[in-house]
Amino acid sequence: MRNLLSVSCCIVCRRTFIPSRVQQRQATSSVKNNYKKKKKLPFPIKGEIIFGIHPIELALSARRRKLYTLFVKNTPDHETGNQSFINVSLSAEGLVERKEFVNKQMLDKLSEDKPHQGICLDASPLIVPELDFQKYVNKRKEDINSSFPVWLLPYRVKDVHNLGAVLRSCYFLGVEHVVLPTVHTCSLTPMVSKASSGAMEVMNISQVKNDESIIKFIKEWKDFGGRVIGASLDEENISIPIEQYQVRHPTLLIIGNEEKGMKFKISSMCDDHVCVHPAHNVHPLVDSLNVSVATGIILHHLTKKNKL
Repeated sequence: MRNLLSVSCCIVCRRTFIPSRVQQRQATSSVKNNYKKKKKLPFPIKGEIIFGIHPIELALSARRRKLYTLFVKNTPDHETGNQSFINVSLSAEGLVERKEFVNKQMLDKLSEDKPHQGICLDASPLIVPELDFQKYVNKRKEDINSSFPVWLLPYRVKDVHNLGAVLRSCYFLGVEHVVLPTVHTCSLTPMVSKASSGAMEVMNISQVKNDESIIKFIKEWKDFGGRVIGASLDEENISIPIEQYQVRHPTLLIIGNEEKGMKFKISSMCDDHVCVHPAHNVHPLVDSLNVSVATGIILHHLTKKNKL
């Protein structure tokens, strides 16, 4: 009898704690409505919100966007007393349509609770031109620079922080151009700009549409006399350790998706595959690097040897 009672009590308890489908839909609708109310702003937003000192400073200097409204924190603190913050605020004079002084809560809403450092900018999305490689080839023939260019193609990189970190490494290490696929790859969002510390605003970037466009570009790169190398985990021992790789041609580095790497039809077009070997025997759960870290190491070797 006790067992039956206990079972029936469990059933009643379970029924009281499991919401019906109608209740679940109502809860979801309520969350969405609260989200919309939270994000409602007293200012008209014409473009997208860039946030953080470096992304905004470089967006202002690059002038690749239309600049609408600069939102500046109105209460003095360690952020607004920062010299970089003051420089950005001053340099915006005459470039933006208007400047608004707002409180921290408003900046939090504008940036959707991202680290804004006391400043946000309403600006048009970054326009990325389609790749015109023949135009580059014609221009390159007129260039007397003898060093071999290094280009990067991030293939289906999804994470905004990874792409941002990759762009920052590219700019810092002197990669000449980044070719960004528009399909199955992270877009150039304000979060990518922030993760790149603003490098996205000044890096040379062109876009290609899909795998067919990528294959066409790779063929053009090879016709140009370049080599194509793919970053690999070296699971089949076919990759060259990056410290042994010699740069003797214009070099296009392709990095793959964080989980799946590259499709075979892209990987098979690489002339070589390179990898970063660990310094010692490592635990199988920590046997690889984050894609942005590995890319930085590989690019360091490629660009360093390119200048020797």
